[in-house]
Amino acid sequence: MRGEKISGDEKRKYSIEEIANICHVSKATVSRVINNSATGVGKETRARVQKVIDSLNYRPNNLAQSIATARSRMIGLIVPDVSNFFYPKIIRSVTDYMNGKGYAVLIGNSDYDPEKEAAQLLNMIDKRVDGIILCSGVSNATFLEDFRKYKVPLALIGRSFDSSLSDVSITGDNEKGAYKSASYLIEGGNRRIVYVEGNPKISGSIQRLRGYRSALEDAGLPFDPELVLSGEYSIEYGKRAADYLVDQKIDFDAVMTGSDLIAIGIVSGLLKRGIRIPEEIELVGFDNIELSGVFHPPLTTISKPHYDMAQHISRQLINIIEGKEPSLTHMQVEPSCNSRNNERANVKDALFFKHYAQKIKIIS
Repeated sequence: MRGEKISGDEKRKYSIEEIANICHVSKATVSRVINNSATGVGKETRARVQKVIDSLNYRPNNLAQSIATARSRMIGLIVPDVSNFFYPKIIRSVTDYMNGKGYAVLIGNSDYDPEKEAAQLLNMIDKRVDGIILCSGVSNATFLEDFRKYKVPLALIGRSFDSSLSDVSITGDNEKGAYKSASYLIEGGNRRIVYVEGNPKISGSIQRLRGYRSALEDAGLPFDPELVLSGEYSIEYGKRAADYLVDQKIDFDAVMTGSDLIAIGIVSGLLKRGIRIPEEIELVGFDNIELSGVFHPPLTTISKPHYDMAQHISRQLINIIEGKEPSLTHMQVEPSCNSRNNERANVKDALFFKHYAQKIKIIS
């Protein structure tokens, strides 16, 4: 296996054996440093070898590596919508980890379409990827069960299936996250809480609806189907949902959503119709995308550690590919409620007393 050092117009190729001779170590040690293997090399030796590698501008020959190991050193990553603010953080996390391990990442976009997702998965097989990460997929269990015949390590992010359908998986507890979202609004004195979701058929949406209904039930509040809307995960859909709520004269005092993008669209739509947020209507998003913290008014949202979740699943997938035993193969992460409405109690109290004072004035 050879690399190149480029100095001016001169090109000089170096082999792992030559680097090993320069560093007075074995070829196996140099290989471990190049492949960023966690074991087998001391800290000082690793630093010394890496310094020589860097000084020689050595680049490993991935083609030779793939021939030697019968691996492509490529990972497939399929997401439902690359334009959604939520998924770039997942993509960044996976590529950060995989590139550090010497793997390239092929990215596919499914548009929340089961047929397109299936085509993307099969395309990854044709590309001979070493493993696949399927993020928030829409494929059903029957398809994934059949897909396992290809014997390619499969990791799931944001999906919860029987463990036999994937090698590793990680998901946020969507049901508990929605429960926390609804409970937060109920604790603020809200009783008519609208729930606006994206695609109602995917597992995350179904789980969040259960959490919403459970929170209402535990608070002794009735479930009203009129207060549940579903469409797509986008700002535009959020705006349409806001228009619908106002135009149909729906009686509501708060909104919880299945994504921050929907929430931002609803805020924009309600403000355009003269409804103040959060003074008149409280609202909670879901996912804690970066935009939610800089948007005005700042958005209270349900948060999951997406970057860390993707790092974990990437690490476990590489362990499987490289013949190591994965740890914590199927994980569920509990979300937290990130409140950005520090004056919610004061606002609600002020509105109540203002409303009550007006009634007293009229009576007198």
